Amino acid sequence: MKREVAQALTEETRGSYDKFAHEFSVSRARFWDELADLAEYTKAGDRVLDIGCGNGRLYGLLKPRGVTYAGIDNSQGLLNEARTLHPEASFTLGDATALSFPDQSFDTTFSIAALHHIPSKELRKKFITEASRVLVPGGTLVLTVWNLWSRKYFIKILVSTLKCIFFVSPLDIGDLMLTFGREKYPRYLHAFTMKELRKLIAQNGFTVIKIQTVSRKSGQKNIVVVAQKAH
Repeated sequence: MKREVAQALTEETRGSYDKFAHEFSVSRARFWDELADLAEYTKAGDRVLDIGCGNGRLYGLLKPRGVTYAGIDNSQGLLNEARTLHPEASFTLGDATALSFPDQSFDTTFSIAALHHIPSKELRKKFITEASRVLVPGGTLVLTVWNLWSRKYFIKILVSTLKCIFFVSPLDIGDLMLTFGREKYPRYLHAFTMKELRKLIAQNGFTVIKIQTVSRKSGQKNIVVVAQKAH
C-alpha cells in the first residue's frame, strides 16, 4: 500500500471515530466479559499503557488492580468520552505508530481491537515495534484484533481482495471497509489471520506466549495474543 493511501485511510478512520464517538462509546459502555480475564496479566503497581484506548473502558477493568494507567488514542472525540467517564485517569492524544512515551516506560501494554485499524504492513510493523520500545525488558503485550474471517464478512473480504488483485482498489489483500452507526461512517480494517498476527508480533521484538480465538456472546470472534518482550 502506498504511504499516501495509508495516511488518507488513517485520517478517514480517525475522522469517523470523532464523528460517532458518543454513539460508539455507548455501545462500549463496559469491557467485554469474555475478555475480562486479560486483567490477570497485571498486578498492583504495574505501569500500564492502553494503545487505542477509545473511551477508556479498559481502565474500568484494571482500576481495581491498583495499576498506574495511561491511555492513548488518535481520536479526540473518543478521548473526550474517556475523560468524561474516567476523569481521574490519564489520556493522551497521539499516534500508535509513534508513541509519545520514553523507552521502557511501562510494564504491560494493552491494545484492544485497535491494530486492525492500522493500514499497511509498514505501519502495522511500527505499531508493534513502538509497543516493544516503551515496554521494560520482559514486559508483557496483550493484544486483540477482530477475527473477520466469518460468514458475515467473507464476501466483503473476497470482493475487496479481487479488486486489489485487478488493480481497481488501493487497498491490500485482506483489507476491507466497514461502516458504523446511524450515519454509516466508514472505517478501514485489516482481516488478520492467526498465522499472520503471530508472525508480525514474533518478528518485531516479542516472543508469543499464547494466541487463541475467543468468541463473544454476540458471535463476534477476537484473536487474542499474549507476548513477552525479550530480556
